[in-house]
Amino acid sequence: MDLLSMVGLATKRRSDYISQAKDLASKYKTQPNLEEQMAKQSKLLVAGLRDKLMRWDEYERSLTDKTLTSALAAVILGIGDDKVDQKIEKAWPIIVGDMLPPLTQFLAETKEYIDNGTLRLGDQTVDFADLDGDGYDDGNDDHYHLVGAVPGADDLEADLADGNNPATSGTSRAKNLLARGKSWLGTLNRVVRFIANPTYSFFNLGDYMVKQDQGYKEMRRVAYEDKRVCVDCKEYDSMGWQPIGTLPMPGKGCRCFDHCRCHIEYR
Repeated sequence: MDLLSMVGLATKRRSDYISQAKDLASKYKTQPNLEEQMAKQSKLLVAGLRDKLMRWDEYERSLTDKTLTSALAAVILGIGDDKVDQKIEKAWPIIVGDMLPPLTQFLAETKEYIDNGTLRLGDQTVDFADLDGDGYDDGNDDHYHLVGAVPGADDLEADLADGNNPATSGTSRAKNLLARGKSWLGTLNRVVRFIANPTYSFFNLGDYMVKQDQGYKEMRRVAYEDKRVCVDCKEYDSMGWQPIGTLPMPGKGCRCFDHCRCHIEYR
């Protein structure tokens, strides 16, 4: 499905998505619980496609539905009880604009890999039951920086300055297949990045809307200081207090993408 068709269909079903999102938010109560459950559903979804338990059109529709409803549910959890419907209307175009263009591309790539045999339906090489809730091998986080874009894809000069050389990073065949979703594990990891990981950023978006309405004037983005923090998040952290609305939400404007765990403070 092309982007225009996907946006048109999503617009027609907006009220259904919002209703389903409210049910999700009510069921899971907190953003971490929502993210955990969406990660588990990622395994079921990809396994269903791989094991030929669902047709391609069913998979495509289900992934789109879960991408939009999980993002909306996260916003609702961030909003709490403060004018939920009004704020959801403001959040809707942001969610559609952020999620549907890359989702359309990802779905097209997955379909291509299935059609040309790169991804083989019925392949039981990877047992998803051996993976933990977030789609990674238990006790193994080596894939953290390999899912999605290869190093240097967004800001080559900054990556080189930060010591990440795309010419020498992630060059093994297995890592490259994983990074581009050319294996079932890579596909699973990328699905997690659409329906589970983004809930943190969208939760923060809902909270931001509330703080803005409550009259807060300043915000600061505080980085999670560990070995995985990117140079962009360090830069936002160093900026300190800024006028509200001038700093991006966690996961935006940084090479951590949906793995970002910065948090926002207001005053």
